[in-house]
Amino acid sequence: MFADIAKIPAAQALVRRLENGGALTFSGVAASAQPFFAALLQTIFPARPVVMVASDLKTQENFQQDLETWLTFGREPKVESRGPEKAASDETIFSSRLSTFDPRPLFFPAWEIFPHEDKLPHADVISDRLQTLIALAGKSKVQSPKSTVIVTTVTALLQKTFPPGEIQKRTRELKRGEKIAPLDLIEFLEEQGYEPEAQVSQKGEIALRRGILDVFPPTSP
Repeated sequence: MFADIAKIPAAQALVRRLENGGALTFSGVAASAQPFFAALLQTIFPARPVVMVASDLKTQENFQQDLETWLTFGREPKVESRGPEKAASDETIFSSRLSTFDPRPLFFPAWEIFPHEDKLPHADVISDRLQTLIALAGKSKVQSPKSTVIVTTVTALLQKTFPPGEIQKRTRELKRGEKIAPLDLIEFLEEQGYEPEAQVSQKGEIALRRGILDVFPPTSP
């Protein structure tokens, strides 16, 4: 479907307009068609982060669900150029960009708490925000850089968060077969905000049981 739409002059004009990046508004697109339009942008520029900014949480959640549906529906093998005679055409340029991608948009929500409230956001909110930041920092094995599409809100973008360098400094990759001193790892995890418990049951908790260290990363289901 996306390859067919690439033949439309309006889609070819969109490619030329966004060659160097930029921002678009959905004011001229019906609300029900906006997730489809976002999926089209993702297939046009698979190697470029695409950020969708919704007005509120409910709109963000609905947009996320519909966008995931369209990305799954539009998943297809890479379309190659059809011959040297069409190498310069807009259709061929568009088609050569199409590739397989992960149909899971990243969800970047707002904190959902007021600044004066003396409490932490819900663990799932922290998880969603961290997963997005780690993916953008290039340290995530869950998301491919070629599938980085983010759905967020105006409020979420206005709230301060970690800079990329800080995220990388606070991220540690553990490999199978690697030898690690448990107490050193516990110290590192506590510095990053993990809570020591007798038994792990929630995201962001760790538990040392004799020689076994249980860890529940905030970005894991």
